[in-house]
Amino acid sequence: MTLKDVQIYGAGLSGLVSAINLVRDGYHVTVYEKEEKIGGSSECHPSVHMTPLHMQQMERYIGIELESCFSKLDDFRGYIGPKKLVFSTQNLYVVERGPRTSSLDYFLYETAVKEGVTFEFSHPLTSEELRSIPDHSIIATAGYSKMVKALHLPYVTFKQFDTHLQTDLENMSLAYFGGFTSDYGYVSTKNGLLSAQLSGPLRLSQEHLKKFTDLVKETEGIELAGWSSLVSHFPKKARLFTKFAGKTFVLAGDVAGFLDPFFGFGVHGALISGKIAATSMHSRQKALQEFKRCTSHLNRDLFVHTMYWHLPFKKLILSQVMKFQDTSLSFVKRSIPGFTDEDWVKIISIVD
Repeated sequence: MTLKDVQIYGAGLSGLVSAINLVRDGYHVTVYEKEEKIGGSSECHPSVHMTPLHMQQMERYIGIELESCFSKLDDFRGYIGPKKLVFSTQNLYVVERGPRTSSLDYFLYETAVKEGVTFEFSHPLTSEELRSIPDHSIIATAGYSKMVKALHLPYVTFKQFDTHLQTDLENMSLAYFGGFTSDYGYVSTKNGLLSAQLSGPLRLSQEHLKKFTDLVKETEGIELAGWSSLVSHFPKKARLFTKFAGKTFVLAGDVAGFLDPFFGFGVHGALISGKIAATSMHSRQKALQEFKRCTSHLNRDLFVHTMYWHLPFKKLILSQVMKFQDTSLSFVKRSIPGFTDEDWVKIISIVD
């Protein structure tokens, strides 16, 4: 294959997966990252995230070994207010994100370096530079990068609070639903790290955060402190390509709208979209077909999510949905390699 130059902006999961796949296909790849080192913003990392996976199918899809970075979830509990729920852990994993050597980011970064990818850190993509970067560059920036706004894409705005601390707890996730947010707060642990996040509309306040932290302490005895906050922008519509300043850019990760609006899972979307973005370099049609297949549910789910959180009696509705075992619930269908409707129903169903 003829050597070609590809520029990728953003060294998150999607950008790294794209870079690894492209350099293996014979491209010369340079990744530009606004932070000083791998691992994203210190405002939200290091962190631990739960994600659904069929490990072997995902590894086969993106062409990268992942298993060493993930741990099977041992315990998954939830609370609707103070009411405790226990969920199935089948096909659920926890993974570390951020700058530590035990993170998925660092593993992919080391893999990319060994494969011959070039990195330039402390290189933010400014609005001015956006007009001069090459046609068909891959933009794989995070939601808090403001790149969605710079590209003039319609978006919704979220606010999130993040914190992390050391812990003896391992491979556990907690989900909290309540009046403190229209979404949910969560706590996850791995590699001696406990991280927590509360996200929701821009009006999310310190008062809401206090209600969340008080509930975590009341239910699990975990004291959370040291919070940081940031604002993220996500596209209202998932898209693989966008035109700007007379050029076409390839999108991946957050800026591509590849985030589940109902359950908030983002790790698998980043991995998949990175592979699809790389595919677009040698087959635009194949990449677009695969992107549509994997994201056809997102716009519908955003509508369902918006309608649901404007309904009264949300706690009652949520508890009933989690008891419903019928796979005809179309909004729980997702496009993750190897996943079936039954797999998704098990994830949101109460065990006891």
